[in-house]
Amino acid sequence: MSKCPGGNLRLKKLGEETAELVAALATGEVEQAVEEAADLLYHVLVALRAEGATLGVVAAALGRRAT
Repeated sequence: MSKCPGGNLRLKKLGEETAELVAALATGEVEQAVEEAADLLYHVLVALRAEGATLGVVAAALGRRAT
């Protein structure tokens, strides 16, 4: 588990990108929402990777929800 100061920056970015996505969706700015969703997904993956998780692990978790 990451306990370094960089972890705080990763969490801050997750919060910022989430807020930007919500704002774009709330105002109906679809193109902006898509860009913000891409930013959020990127920062989610960066934060998870720092903790030792991968996109494959996330995909497996999503797969379990589908069944």
